Amino acid sequence: MKNSGTKRIFESICCFARAFVGLALTAAIIASPFWISEATPSELLEKAISFYHNAKSSSSAISTGGIVAGEVVTPTEAVVTTAPTTTTTTAAPTTASTEGLLPVKEVQYQKGNVSGSGINVKNGNAHHTIDIAAQLSKQPDFKLSSDGYKVLIIHTHTTESYTGNNTGYYDPKVSPRTTDKSQNMVRVGDVVAEQLEAAGIKTLHVTTVHDYPAYNGSYDRAKQTIEEYLKKYPTIQMVLDIHRDAMTKNDGTKLKPTAVINGKKAAQIMIISGCNDDGSLYFPDWEYNLRMAVRLQKQLCTDWPGLARPLYFAPFRYNMHLTHNSLLIEFGTDANCLDEAIYSGELFGKSLSKLLGTMK
Repeated sequence: MKNSGTKRIFESICCFARAFVGLALTAAIIASPFWISEATPSELLEKAISFYHNAKSSSSAISTGGIVAGEVVTPTEAVVTTAPTTTTTTAAPTTASTEGLLPVKEVQYQKGNVSGSGINVKNGNAHHTIDIAAQLSKQPDFKLSSDGYKVLIIHTHTTESYTGNNTGYYDPKVSPRTTDKSQNMVRVGDVVAEQLEAAGIKTLHVTTVHDYPAYNGSYDRAKQTIEEYLKKYPTIQMVLDIHRDAMTKNDGTKLKPTAVINGKKAAQIMIISGCNDDGSLYFPDWEYNLRMAVRLQKQLCTDWPGLARPLYFAPFRYNMHLTHNSLLIEFGTDANCLDEAIYSGELFGKSLSKLLGTMK
């Protein structure tokens, strides 16, 4: 009887433990859909590492980008609001209802954990230190010439879009994705390409949709696209994967990173440069990307103070192993307005054109 009772207690404990683990795994999957979204083992590892680093940050961490509350600050320049219009009617003014809406907070993301040479870096990798000055002293593997396309712009998550409306609220029922290329990341890529072409830098903008109708495997499909164009146009030396970010606090508040440049509001930009700790990501030449990334960060900070969030350096690959100048660029978040992202694309394109123009 005593042994039977002990056995039942032990079985109850085991059942409870299995239930707890199951709930924990379910919560992790729900909280991190992008972690499990990619199919290849190496990219699963990248996202597992990312999940690990985000989990190690504070309990007030904001989703995506490795950002922790307290690292964002209120914009330093006031946002100009439109003067109220007058009316000749005597009807009582109406107030837009905010029922069912959630708040948007406008911020500037400025602080990194590594600073130097006038720029900030968010180093999300405990295994690599960054000497910014040393990286700036190294020449990127890029040479500008007139013998064909030099820059390839693609979009792994092509349907990412912007839902901001400058009201201070957003509708959680409205999807921040669309296949309309005049409203999604293709529109931002168009603006970047226009600036590069205007500067005489031959640029190929591929508008292939990689994340619809299936989101899973989008990085695999983007990889096939990049490899196809690198083979067809071997003069390409730089690949830009243009995205937008998403930052949502635990209470549902979305963060909208902005900067005011020449009196006009722009979505803040974040450059992402990956690395490889132990060779498992098959990313041996990651440092070449970092060389270009720090120079581009420096150029942006010089040209447009406040536009760039700190460069994000972390153990990711995200197809950045395909050229020595592959970077992932985030233009604002889904809470920004499309016009703000388009303006950022213009400013970014001007700075990149200026930087590449020095590499002849």
